[in-house]
Amino acid sequence: MKRWAGLAVVFVLAGCTTAVPGTAGPEPETPPSNLALVDPARTATVLTAVKTATEAVFSYDSTAVPAYDKAIADNLTPGARDDLAKLFAEVRKSAEPIKLVTRVIVSAAVEETPDKARVLTVLDQSSTRAGATSKGIASVLLATVREGDRWRIGKIEVNPAAPPPPAEKPGAGDRVFARVRDSARDGALRVAEALLNVDPADPEGTYARYESVSTGPLLAQFRQDKAARLNQIRSGGTKASPAPNPAAAVMEVVDDKASVLLFATTDVKDAAGQATKRYLPIVLRLQRLPEGWKAAGVESVQPLP
Repeated sequence: MKRWAGLAVVFVLAGCTTAVPGTAGPEPETPPSNLALVDPARTATVLTAVKTATEAVFSYDSTAVPAYDKAIADNLTPGARDDLAKLFAEVRKSAEPIKLVTRVIVSAAVEETPDKARVLTVLDQSSTRAGATSKGIASVLLATVREGDRWRIGKIEVNPAAPPPPAEKPGAGDRVFARVRDSARDGALRVAEALLNVDPADPEGTYARYESVSTGPLLAQFRQDKAARLNQIRSGGTKASPAPNPAAAVMEVVDDKASVLLFATTDVKDAAGQATKRYLPIVLRLQRLPEGWKAAGVESVQPLP
């Protein structure tokens, strides 16, 4: 079983079902309610359109305001224009010339129907003002709508928290794949819950959770560094836990492997009791085992060169 969507080349594998005389016939092949990755070419088209729209409306040049206003009119619904106006209020008020360049680092469809989609996106942003340049990344969940041949952004959520769409109901045809996709997403959420929780009062339990959701290279790395990790958890005194409803979107499913883009807000309290929030866009590389999905690798999303 292979399904994936990219911004360039897409391969689509077709399947078939057979019925054996004297047995119950296959269930009707009704389409899944969530079409993300079900039709890889279509999902890739959506991601490409959203990438183009996002880079246009999240980039700003104070010397070319008419072009920016046109990009907003072309790519955003009225509601999203209000969202973006709030985000860019300080930028547009700048007394000094300012240029903000935004590029999409990675994105994946959380949910997709023929006319709507929600896309989790991590952005690379470079801002130049008064001769000084600063860089950073931002994570956004974009709700989009199809209007004719164009996909427009209808809602913008920065540092999103989003419960997953309902799991696909059992069925035949593409719904079989959709259920595998959803199981990978749910597996990623379980993995993240275990890996992002740190309790200095229970270092052994914290480490045991790491091992319980890991396999392959990641498990080997944990075991190699076990003593150092236990000491770090115990002596660091930092407690961490993910906030509810991290946003997750499956990027690809290839046989028994999957990649999932996940954004989590983590509440952190150091040994002195100082509380902060940490924002973590990560990619989980998963392996499906008899006992369920486990993480073979974890990659932090980094700014573009």
